[in-house]
Amino acid sequence: MNTILALGSLGEFVGALAVVVSLIYLAQQMSQNTISVRAASFNSMVQNSIRLLEHAFRDSEFAAFLYRAEQDPDALTPAERVRWDAYMTSVFRHFGNLVYQYRVGALDRQMWEAYERTLRTHLTSPAWGRWFLDHREIFSDALVEQVEEILGEPSEALRND
Repeated sequence: MNTILALGSLGEFVGALAVVVSLIYLAQQMSQNTISVRAASFNSMVQNSIRLLEHAFRDSEFAAFLYRAEQDPDALTPAERVRWDAYMTSVFRHFGNLVYQYRVGALDRQMWEAYERTLRTHLTSPAWGRWFLDHREIFSDALVEQVEEILGEPSEALRND
């Protein structure tokens, strides 16, 4: 009888040990999976950035249009205005995604700070800042707050315009 109890206790110990080893293995796998997901997510963000930039460096006509739009968006033709609005919407959707990815931890601080510097650089163009403020209602509150902070505009003052 004692042998059976000893074997039962040994079986419980071995089973508990197997559970602990399995949990350690699972934790390692989850950590590796998290790294892989973050890397894939970052790669996707970089690809989106490149796609937005690609138009300007591959298409001289678009580069000229973009220059004109940034200099004086009021001088654009109706068709060019549609193009400008579509481009700006896609650019700010991209930055909205980056804000979100940073907030959920998929984008680390160093990379977010690099993207934020890019956003700040774009917003030094009055055309970019004005366009965003005129269209901010179509973007996430998080992006609106980020842009307003960069522009030095308090959110409440902007909403009362």
